Amino acid sequence: MSEDATTHTSEAGVPSQKKLPVWIDFGPLLLFFASFMYWKRANPDEAMIWAAGVLAVTATLALIYGWIKYRHTSPLLIFSTVVIGGVALFAAVTGDKRAIYMKPTMVNSLFGIAVIGGVLIKKNVIKMMMGSAFELPDAKWKTFAIRWGLFFFAMAILNEIIWRTQTETFWASFKVFGFLPLTVLFTASQIPFLTKYGTMKTD
Repeated sequence: MSEDATTHTSEAGVPSQKKLPVWIDFGPLLLFFASFMYWKRANPDEAMIWAAGVLAVTATLALIYGWIKYRHTSPLLIFSTVVIGGVALFAAVTGDKRAIYMKPTMVNSLFGIAVIGGVLIKKNVIKMMMGSAFELPDAKWKTFAIRWGLFFFAMAILNEIIWRTQTETFWASFKVFGFLPLTVLFTASQIPFLTKYGTMKTD
């Protein structure tokens, strides 16, 4: 991601409407990974729980800073931060790390349900989020939303496969350095669709 992305994404990969510095999203994830690798050597059994706590605290601080500095934030960023905090607290109290592993599954599944469900009830979530930037025929907005919905479900399934079959270190690495490139690649793959059927708003 660039230093100041015009359209950055949340952990789940949803494009946000307004631009915020990328570190607000990605900075806490990098600190999560660094703290996990540090504690993995000293206390491997609890490293993930401590790292999740670091992620929750830094994500909250980044959210607060973003609001104070830029006077706006993404509702999805707020939602993601709340979920991160809840999962970290649950893991710390119970000692059950499965909630941490399953958090991307839950978030992506919820987004997938919201997007596909929105299409079914004629409340296109993707259009609501990106309609101020692009003009598309309603039928194409529907197609675009379905693509994003399916992508979210695919990411949820991928997360389940990885955390259930790979090592904790591999999952932590993929959470930080795998999901983002996949989201960027998927977003890039949609550019031909947008340029073919839509136009970017300039005002």
